[in-house]
Amino acid sequence: MPFMLREYKLSPITIFGAITLIAMVEAASGTTLMFVGTVALTLLFVAITYNLIGGLSTLSGILFTAFALRTIVISQLGKAILFERADGNLEAPMVTISMYALFYFSAMVGMFLYARVRLGLVRPLEPVSPSHSRRLYVIALVVGTIGIVVFERYGLDPDNQVPDNVRSAGLAFSGLLLFAIVVAVDARIRDSGGRHSFGLSVFVPSAIYWISGFLTTSRTSFLTPLVAYLATCYMRGYRFRRRHYVMALAMGVFFVTIYSPFELYARNVLVGRDVRDRIGKAFQLILAPPSKSDLESLSEHDVEEDPRSEYFDRAGFTVLNRFSLIRPDSNLISACANGYHYGFTTIKIDILANVPRFLYPDKPNENAVAFVGRVSGMNPDAVENEAVACSPIAESYGCFGWPGVAVFGFCIFPLLFLVCESVFDASRPWGTVAIGMLLPTFSEDGIGSYIAKTIRIPVYLVLLSWLVGGIARMFPSRGDEELSQDGGSVPSGLTDPIEPKLPESAF
Repeated sequence: MPFMLREYKLSPITIFGAITLIAMVEAASGTTLMFVGTVALTLLFVAITYNLIGGLSTLSGILFTAFALRTIVISQLGKAILFERADGNLEAPMVTISMYALFYFSAMVGMFLYARVRLGLVRPLEPVSPSHSRRLYVIALVVGTIGIVVFERYGLDPDNQVPDNVRSAGLAFSGLLLFAIVVAVDARIRDSGGRHSFGLSVFVPSAIYWISGFLTTSRTSFLTPLVAYLATCYMRGYRFRRRHYVMALAMGVFFVTIYSPFELYARNVLVGRDVRDRIGKAFQLILAPPSKSDLESLSEHDVEEDPRSEYFDRAGFTVLNRFSLIRPDSNLISACANGYHYGFTTIKIDILANVPRFLYPDKPNENAVAFVGRVSGMNPDAVENEAVACSPIAESYGCFGWPGVAVFGFCIFPLLFLVCESVFDASRPWGTVAIGMLLPTFSEDGIGSYIAKTIRIPVYLVLLSWLVGGIARMFPSRGDEELSQDGGSVPSGLTDPIEPKLPESAF
């Protein structure tokens, strides 16, 4: 019998109770009633859309949840908990929250129209047997490691460049490292009958990701293996135990309090160095790490240099500020509220930046984030490619005003979900890889990136799956039980992955 993920849908009582409570607290904190009412309406649209697309049982539901959390849910819940004015620290509060409400209403209508539609698109070649899965893992690990080394080696060293097509090929095949993590977790759960989910085969590609992220000072590279692991476990119906939650909490605390500040500090130290110097200096920082005062002074300097990035008044809530996009969104919306809109400029930049270099050798090296940052005043003109997080809601307003927000919410945003749901099964390895590739920056992509990813991600993963899957199937084996290819089914050997009588274990 196919395993069905729990939808975790919200009941009407939960929806209206939570929204009413947040609205009452925000009103009591001094927030204007018009702002409070618009927040409540926006949260209602979010909850309805969440239930409409199946909650957390679908790829769309997972991506939409992450998007809603980053834009509206975390920010308003945080303001209510801290008892701060929700319209405080926003440069155009009513315009900002009105555009949020317009976007989520448009997305709700678009999702409703597309919810039951499926396109007849080519699907990726998933593992067909345990031995096929093992061969896929080896190929993905080896080729993915080579790809990420090639990409980072020639991307970081300006004095030893190779043709850009070589670096682009490295980037293309580096995605196999993420697939290796997913296949390893999937196989570990299946082979242990649901008792274990982590092992050496999972750790090795994750460690390669972490080493790469450490050298490139990329915090996303630290989170990507964790997202892939958690997504695979969740999609396989793996039953997390208490120690898993403790470990997840410990990793979160480590990332927020140690890794993230350290990488921000290291980014200033390692910038401009070639690969060899970067490696040497990075490990020197490990042996002689910066003091707590050095990290605190860097944080204070950032706030003094750019106080417009803070949405919450109280000190010590940097995490909430980083996960809440409403403040940088308000900066951009305010900058464009006087009638200035930059039209297709950023859309063109982002689309061209996503075109493979062998098709467009002179494509832009950077996306439109820096341009948006300069328009909002968050990115100084002296820094050409400074990245400032901003949601596509604000970016669509910057392009065309409120019509842009409505069109993006009604057409472009749901279209990405429609295509991905038509191509991928989130309970199968390549579907989980799609989640892992989309989720880290899903809330911060511009309109052009959404348009490009609607085409690029499915085509890229389908071609990659048929390439490595076909190579792996060239080595036949006998007596191997096939894995089910049915859309919602679970591979054989794990028909009930959350058996309640399984003994507890660490992983």
